[in-house]
Amino acid sequence: MPRRKNSWTFRLMLFLVLGLIPMATWAQKGRATTGPPALPAPPGTVRVTENLFIDQAEVANIHWLEYLHFIRRDSALAFYNSQLPDSTVWQPVPTVEQKQAPQAYFRAATYVYHPATGISYEQALAYCHWRSIMVNRGYFQSVEFRKQHPELRDYQVTVEFGLPTEAEWQLGAAGSLPAGPRPFEVIQTKPAGKVKGQKLAAVKDLVACLDAQQLPHSATEVAYELPFNLQENYYLAGSNQVFTCAPPKAEFPLQLTVRGPLNGFGMQHIIGNVAEMTAVKGMAKGGSFKTSVQDLKLASRQLYQGPQSWLGFRCVATVRIAPKTGQ
Repeated sequence: MPRRKNSWTFRLMLFLVLGLIPMATWAQKGRATTGPPALPAPPGTVRVTENLFIDQAEVANIHWLEYLHFIRRDSALAFYNSQLPDSTVWQPVPTVEQKQAPQAYFRAATYVYHPATGISYEQALAYCHWRSIMVNRGYFQSVEFRKQHPELRDYQVTVEFGLPTEAEWQLGAAGSLPAGPRPFEVIQTKPAGKVKGQKLAAVKDLVACLDAQQLPHSATEVAYELPFNLQENYYLAGSNQVFTCAPPKAEFPLQLTVRGPLNGFGMQHIIGNVAEMTAVKGMAKGGSFKTSVQDLKLASRQLYQGPQSWLGFRCVATVRIAPKTGQ
């Protein structure tokens, strides 16, 4: 990868073009007040409280590859090797043309926007620390940031990324919604918008799935796809019965980090896809593609030991502003 004098700014602009960082987080506007300016949102995050920001999406393979690129350039080889994911959690991925040897999941071009897995707790902390340094040195010092935030020209802005505490994760996951009666308490099992349902009377495959699992159903029921990447993938509108109906061919179980419905704060895949590490080593939240929605509530925990195929993470961030020396 060619080196650039202002490579971090270049990469942030590239991420904006690709849609990896929502434009709204880049162009966060300060409030017109007589006190200190509003805290700006770090790139890729959404605001949960006045000074708690959480990644909109799970950290993806492309972010981990970027991390590896920079530490390979700037750090000792031993440290670089210590940050490589455990590639044994997934089978090597064949290339489309079958002309090259199979690649590790995190390096396969097909999955660059899928969640980073095979990551240890210590590696996740190291990534958050590195990200703090890069954003403080690059993003907050960039010309683009100063243009977007003229109210901060007399302030030094810094950010600290880390793994969320259980309380922080639950606050973000709730999405400002009150607890509800359904599994996970905040799952909306009613179709939203113009979601298209399927009448059971016209879909033999779904009826066969229900029959095979001995699940009661009415011929007049309408089935909808569950909008979360969990063990079950359908639900019945009338009874809220969830069930699994496997696709005709095997599909890779993980989904794009930016696929799926937004919660109240604009966070994606806050449940399902991969469970997410917390600040407590060995304890994750949110469930994964292996988790049943019936077992998933806001307070549910998933325990782990070491890197897993179903385990990823997202960062939280706190921002500090202080008047520049002499201001």
